[in-house]
Amino acid sequence: MKIAILAMPQVEHPDELLSWLRGYLEAIGLTDIIVEQNFSIERLEDVFQQVDAIILAGVAGNPQLVSKVAKVLGLGTEVNADALELVKSFYMDKAELPENLEDLAVMPEFSYVIPNERGPVPSFVAFSVESEKFVAATPPRFEETIEAFEKGIQDFFRQSTGKKFSVTFSVDLECQITEANEVINAVRREVRNVFPRLDGRFYTGKGFPLTFTVYSSTPEELSETMEKIQNIVLQVSREKGIKIIEKQMQETEENL
Repeated sequence: MKIAILAMPQVEHPDELLSWLRGYLEAIGLTDIIVEQNFSIERLEDVFQQVDAIILAGVAGNPQLVSKVAKVLGLGTEVNADALELVKSFYMDKAELPENLEDLAVMPEFSYVIPNERGPVPSFVAFSVESEKFVAATPPRFEETIEAFEKGIQDFFRQSTGKKFSVTFSVDLECQITEANEVINAVRREVRNVFPRLDGRFYTGKGFPLTFTVYSSTPEELSETMEKIQNIVLQVSREKGIKIIEKQMQETEENL
C-alpha cells in the first residue's frame, strides 16, 4: 500500500505533523510513504493516480478545497448532516455563530465523518467511486489532525495490515531532552510496530512523558512488544543514570 501524506500551506507545524503521521503509519506496518508540505491542491489528481491512499491535512472545513478532493474521487459535495450537527454542537455554548456554519460541514458525498474534540471542523474519509483508493482530510491544526488520525483515520490503514490490536502507554523520565531522545532512539532501533515519541498530552507535571503506541496482530504479540519496550527503557535508563518517575502507567487500548 502506497500512501501520500500531504500538508497544505496553511497547516500549522507541518514538519512535526508529517513526522508524527509517518511514525504512526510505519508502526502500523506501512513503509511505502511519501510526504510533502506546502502542497498545491492542483496536483492532487496526479498524486492520487500514484498512490493507494492520501492523508490531506488542511482541507476539511474549506468548501473550495473539499470540492477539488471530491472531483478527484468522482463524487459531488454536500453539507453532511452528521458533520453539521457536530459543528453546531461545538458552537452551542459560544456567544456568536459564524456566518459560514454550513461551509464547515461540506464534504464529499458518502464520507465517513470523524468527530473533532479540539475544534469545530470534523475530519472525513472519502472513497473513490472507481476503486478502493481513499482520501482522509483534516483541518489545518496539528492537534486536530493527530486526534482525527487516532480516533478514526488509522482504522482504514490498520485493516490493510491486520494490526487489529493496539495500545498506547506512557512513562515519565526525569532527565534532559537529549537523554529522553536516546531512550526513544533505542526503542526505535530494536522494536518494530511501535511509534515512540514525547507526547505532551501525557504530561503529569513531572519529567518527560515518553509515549509509545504499539500495533500488533494478536494480543500475545502486543503484550510481548510492550514488555520488550519496558525492558529497553529500564536498561537505557540505568546506563544513562536516568530516573524513572514512579507513577501508575497511563494506558489506552484501541482494538478494531
